[in-house]
Amino acid sequence: MVTVDEFSRLVSGIYAAATTPQHWESALDEIRRSVGGTVGALSEAVGGVWSIRATTAPPDVGKTYADYYYRLDHVLAAVENGPAGAVRSGTELIAPRTNTEFYNDWMRPNGFRDGLFVRLNVGQHPSCLIVTSQRQTEAFETPDRVKLMGALVPHLQHALRTQRKLAALANRRVDLAGAVNAVRHGVILIGPQCWVVDLNTSAEEILRASDGVCVRSGRLTATHSQSERTLHRALHDALVGTYEVRRGRSFTCERASGRRPYVIHVLPIQRSEIDGVEADATALVLIVDPERELEPPPALLRRLFGLTRAEAEVAVHIARGAELAQISEELAVSLATVRTHLHRVFEKTDTHRQAELIRRLLTLTP
Repeated sequence: MVTVDEFSRLVSGIYAAATTPQHWESALDEIRRSVGGTVGALSEAVGGVWSIRATTAPPDVGKTYADYYYRLDHVLAAVENGPAGAVRSGTELIAPRTNTEFYNDWMRPNGFRDGLFVRLNVGQHPSCLIVTSQRQTEAFETPDRVKLMGALVPHLQHALRTQRKLAALANRRVDLAGAVNAVRHGVILIGPQCWVVDLNTSAEEILRASDGVCVRSGRLTATHSQSERTLHRALHDALVGTYEVRRGRSFTCERASGRRPYVIHVLPIQRSEIDGVEADATALVLIVDPERELEPPPALLRRLFGLTRAEAEVAVHIARGAELAQISEELAVSLATVRTHLHRVFEKTDTHRQAELIRRLLTLTP
């Protein structure tokens, strides 16, 4: 019925639609013309309710189906209950029920009197390929048409699996980006030759200020000469390494504003393989701005360490760098009481000195 070149074109169109769903209509139109039908469609059921994902039919056809007739669709209900991969005919599914509202008010007026139907997959979200035609003197399910539809089935099945995997990866990336953006530290993904591949919102703010680190010609650099040399060496170690050993580095980066230096951690990311091909080396750069270190709220400290309200207040003041006498004055308690609260905070947080406690407390907020 079709030549090898024509079949290859059909398959190419199917896989193009898998990666770019907007191409499904053109792929369905090619299939429809090759089979000799009038309309091609791809439908999907979610929770037992069928909807038209893509079709070559006019828009009003899909709208009336979505508004009302989907609930009367006995044809796709029969396809859903049948085996996956089997080509079903209009003679089997349509002809026995031409006295129904679905047939007389929707199928027949739209020219869907015959056709071929294939359930493409199993599971919670079954999909179906549909090629419809007007009723002819002979049945639409000729051996050539059924053979062609059957030959396309494995390619359609693989294309739908690919599309679902790509959609899942895209959703994961969106979720991951949202999670990374919630982190107050600057997070930057660096590719080969120090190119900035991706970054979170905090990193954008840090780089935009150009106070210590910035992007020049798409590459991450430091504005201070010594920091630039250290950053360059750290990125080289993480991306290339010595004797094929990639390693991480941590260092401080001076800022022209005179504010406390950034603390920068450069870490190599383990390479992955796709179809046996190793991906390019990448590195993660974490920029910690001491000026942005947030103190934990008292309620969080009480929840995490079982502190009393008074102990939590003392701990928060310590995190701010306050002296004991200042805390005594602000909380209107004696210095001895502050010392007692602080001693209990040390015990409950498993720390021994104020500097150790501060470091512990400042790691609690994301």
